Amino acid sequence: MKFGLWVTANFPTRFTPAQWYHGLAEQVRCAKQMGFSLISSGQHYLTAPDQRLQTLPLLARLSAEGDGMEVATSVVLLPLHNPVDIAEQVATMDVVTGGKFILGLGMGRAEVEFGAFGVDKKRIVSRYEEAIDVILKLWRGGVVEHKGRHFTVPRTESMVRSVSQPHPRVWLGGGAEAPIQRAGRYGFAWFPISGDIQRISQGRAVHARALAEHGKPVPPDFPMGVWVYLAETEQQALEEVYRFHGGGATPDEFRRRAAAQMIVGTPQQCVQRVKELQDRLGVNYLLCRLQTPAMTQADVLRNVCLLGEEVILKFRT
Repeated sequence: MKFGLWVTANFPTRFTPAQWYHGLAEQVRCAKQMGFSLISSGQHYLTAPDQRLQTLPLLARLSAEGDGMEVATSVVLLPLHNPVDIAEQVATMDVVTGGKFILGLGMGRAEVEFGAFGVDKKRIVSRYEEAIDVILKLWRGGVVEHKGRHFTVPRTESMVRSVSQPHPRVWLGGGAEAPIQRAGRYGFAWFPISGDIQRISQGRAVHARALAEHGKPVPPDFPMGVWVYLAETEQQALEEVYRFHGGGATPDEFRRRAAAQMIVGTPQQCVQRVKELQDRLGVNYLLCRLQTPAMTQADVLRNVCLLGEEVILKFRT
């Protein structure tokens, strides 16, 4: 089992971007010392009233703080982008990280983003799949020419060669049946963002059937993103994380949601839950979301240290 730190790039205006970045850099340095194997961050645009640091430049800089750690996007919203740009930027990131970059992809859902990028929301699926096809063509090397519904690449060749061969690993996000089947059709890892064992088990079966149907080998990675909050007692953990992450739910509603979708409790309970994810589902990458904008840096670092000292060590022996 490899543990990843999913850094929170979204933050309120009481912080400057520089303050927030320096906090994330400190978290990565601490995570490396505590045995985390990976850094990741997601992507959104125009997040007013909150601010947000953008994914690829942020991860490029944080990779220097966590030198030797794997780096993943969780996720890039591919329909907003030109695939030529993503193909070459990701190949560059793979070079920068020494072959340790993983491209997590998703489609997104925010109207403001699609509107600002001039993307017709009705066509995001076809745009998404065509973009993946173009990226793979460019990564394979050699002369490429593409004339599609959404993108045109004149006869040319991409000369940015990744360290990872034949190309960087790809994880496809999405919890519905269609994106899970898509991951299987391409032979990519499926990347769920939830701790719900029953739902993930069902999705895992869909992914396995799609892989078999399209003659694809089982990918070596099975990553999962999940919210994690630890404390000395389960009650303390629930009460504290409810203040940060409860939203409009009642305490009882939040307790049920946390039990199904998050890892909230003592380090010992976390170890048991991670073992269950590993044994029942085959999860081998756990990307831990440890911060909401309401939390202090001390809260986050305390959880990083608890995970490192009381949980990660249990999976290294």
